Amino acid sequence: MLRVGSSLASRASRRHDASFIINRVVATRSLSSSATPAAADGDISSGTRSKWQFMVPPTQKQRLLMGCVAYDPAVGQIWDGIKDYLTSSSGGKLPHFDYVLFTNYEQQVSALVDGHIDVAWNGPVAHVMAEDLAADNPDCALVESCGMRDVDRDFRTVALMKRDCLEGGEEWSVSAMKGQTIATGSSDSPQGHLVPVDWLVHTVGIDDSIIIPHEYDLGKHGDTAVGEIEAMKAMLAGSDGTSAALVSEMMYQRGLDGALDGIDAEELRESVVQLRERPAVFDHCTFDALVGDHPSDGGKSSDIDSHRAKIAAFSNAVLSMDMNDPCQAPIMKLEGINKQWMGPRVDPGGAVRTALNRKGLASAGQFNNSFGTQMRAFSSSTRERVAVLGAGVSGLQTVRAMRAKGFDVTAYDPNPSVGGLWRQNYLSYGVQVPKQLYEFPDLEFSEVEVGKYPTGAEVQKYIERYVDHFNLGDSIALNTRVTKVAQNQDGSWNVKIKTTNGKEEDNHFDKVVVASGLYSSDNPSLPTWATGETASDFNGEILHSSQVLKAEQIAGKKVVVVGNGKSAVDLAVASSNAGADSVTLLSRNAHWPTPRKIADLIPFQYVFLSRLGQNLVLGLTGPLPGCSPPHSSVWHSVGQYIMPPIFKVVELLFAAQFRNVTGPTSPFNKVGVVEDFYGYAQVLDYSLRDKVKSGEVNWKVGAIELFESDGAVLADGEKVAADLIICGTGFQKDYSIFDSATREKLNIESDGLWLFNHTIPTDVDNLAFVGSELAVISNISGYGLQAAWLSKFWTGEIVASKQDMESEVSEVKEWKRKWMPNTPSRSSLVLLHQIHWYDRIMRDIGLKASRKSNILSEWFMPYESNDYDGVLTTLEEKK
Repeated sequence: MLRVGSSLASRASRRHDASFIINRVVATRSLSSSATPAAADGDISSGTRSKWQFMVPPTQKQRLLMGCVAYDPAVGQIWDGIKDYLTSSSGGKLPHFDYVLFTNYEQQVSALVDGHIDVAWNGPVAHVMAEDLAADNPDCALVESCGMRDVDRDFRTVALMKRDCLEGGEEWSVSAMKGQTIATGSSDSPQGHLVPVDWLVHTVGIDDSIIIPHEYDLGKHGDTAVGEIEAMKAMLAGSDGTSAALVSEMMYQRGLDGALDGIDAEELRESVVQLRERPAVFDHCTFDALVGDHPSDGGKSSDIDSHRAKIAAFSNAVLSMDMNDPCQAPIMKLEGINKQWMGPRVDPGGAVRTALNRKGLASAGQFNNSFGTQMRAFSSSTRERVAVLGAGVSGLQTVRAMRAKGFDVTAYDPNPSVGGLWRQNYLSYGVQVPKQLYEFPDLEFSEVEVGKYPTGAEVQKYIERYVDHFNLGDSIALNTRVTKVAQNQDGSWNVKIKTTNGKEEDNHFDKVVVASGLYSSDNPSLPTWATGETASDFNGEILHSSQVLKAEQIAGKKVVVVGNGKSAVDLAVASSNAGADSVTLLSRNAHWPTPRKIADLIPFQYVFLSRLGQNLVLGLTGPLPGCSPPHSSVWHSVGQYIMPPIFKVVELLFAAQFRNVTGPTSPFNKVGVVEDFYGYAQVLDYSLRDKVKSGEVNWKVGAIELFESDGAVLADGEKVAADLIICGTGFQKDYSIFDSATREKLNIESDGLWLFNHTIPTDVDNLAFVGSELAVISNISGYGLQAAWLSKFWTGEIVASKQDMESEVSEVKEWKRKWMPNTPSRSSLVLLHQIHWYDRIMRDIGLKASRKSNILSEWFMPYESNDYDGVLTTLEEKK
């Protein structure tokens, strides 16, 4: 097994010390901290750690024999120590446990499937091989994974390239590897060759590069990592024209730390660049056992339960080892464990199987396939299966909430990594709220300081860290698009998926959650003139904001940005900064921006996200049905007369801050600030204001009527010169993924999809929407609470009759349509009533709604994401 912090060269100098530790532990005390003294010398009939008896071999039923590959001399020392723990009466209580060493994985897998060993400590290639061989053996059923190390989860490979072989830019793309000579580890290494090369060819689409594997220790499947070290050396030296390398993240990091003999850390750091993209993560080592009758009994064993119990006892004993136990810690550290042994995961070899299958070396995965719809050995057949559509901030929290309540969850995402729109979006995109309002409640956004506004790239890294932190990767199928969702007569669902390599599959699920977000790059909203005959005379380019990714697309051009939302404003400013020849921001109507600091003093969240501030809004608009407290109606009966003049003062203040009190672009005296916030909410700094004042951006109110070859003609007859027109016009919803009967039942109206608690359709069973039909100010925390609520709703802990749900939906619809602007997203809007909606969630799931420490904080301090820390953890504790 590949061990953290080890290579053949650097391990040699430490073997003497390691041996001393092991020998000392074994000689003085069992690895079980409460072990009793060993039997007296000469007593060969019994012992406290083992029931070994001279000339009395254990029976097949008694024996538990494990195989492991001896990739390093320390392997025997490691398993001597673990055997001491497993065989002790106060430790593992497996008196007949023993191990056997193999020189290669092929022999080990053969021994497992033939029944010569009970458990195999397999790498991911061996795991796939064992599954396929077991499937071909009529005397045994499936391969069960029953435990692994923490360091083996979400194993990563990185793409490296010599800096002097790259051109331009700071964040280099893997496309730069096209036509290069690339060094890899040994050809049987999953992390050093198989997975990254498969990704490079089939996902990235680079098939003209020269791949040079560095073949060392074949049969050990890259466990020694010598091939990866030699690959990095070849890249640094430029051997045979090598300019790039594919190696594990672990070995690259060890190189940067100066822990690899023959690799200069400073040279590696200065002359090599880690490219932006990387292959999918996979799990590395796992304990494999067979499920069903033992092959050595010819499939005739009458005591299957005994075999299963033996494997379960082994798994439980290993998982019970404790790094805090001073007797067990040395051997766990020598095995490379960071903190603990971990339970098995559903698909330890998904990415590996895909790579092997494409080489013709493994089946497509009818047992543990690459699509993410894996079979769980020994799992209860009564567990309901849930498909989650999307692996962004809403989908990931849904996965976590559903798993916490015992559901079998698979999230599908068409992209090569998690994150949704945060993976890639328009130039200079970022969050419009400070980081404390846009973080997961129970994982601090530590990469960004409090009060700062994160960039898109920072958010993406943070999302990836969330997946790693909560070990969600095994429930996510990336590069997999859901193409159709159809409900069966029994209320279950058929979900059709398609991978990036064109493979299709139908899967059965009990429930489906749509978590594809409020916005999807698959469905840009474009004006009719952008794609029709109107634009045929235009010689320039028309792009949606999501297509504008680089400054080079803008530099030197006459740019017209259409829209008045955040993306349009951001791109107008970014176009000016990118060296556009001219920039025009063209807005159909004037809308209210919210300043980051009100009166340049008070952060906006102290008003918009405090109980006091949201109750002031409630006085104007009325209470949110089903959420706001009963006395809210009384306050509204008075507040509807008191609040309008107060908000008029607020409007004047905002207009003055943006230097936009009068003129066609000013919303003052044209639309109310609260009403407009519910149609076109945006929190802005002063960048646009200053650009307009300096003349760098020309802001107009108008609409394009027709085109000429070198520009657009507005409805009022004015011509605007343009080489590039950017449509910052947002995205549109698309429900075509559902079958026609489901779409009809959803009853989608012009102002959106109306759902019970913004989550449950009243006429479609076993379907829910998380994040995609809910707009709050603190999106991430809102989606997490919504996922928690849904998990309890689907387990029956929250009960609502169809009549009650329909009644609430009707009441909410009537309330919103009374005062909110008629937009396609009106059904989803909560925004300035966020706290009361959160209160309702907390009451429903049985937690305290008031989250602050005292009454003053409760009313005057803003509610932030970390105020809801522990909600999902509570689900996990009570499952």
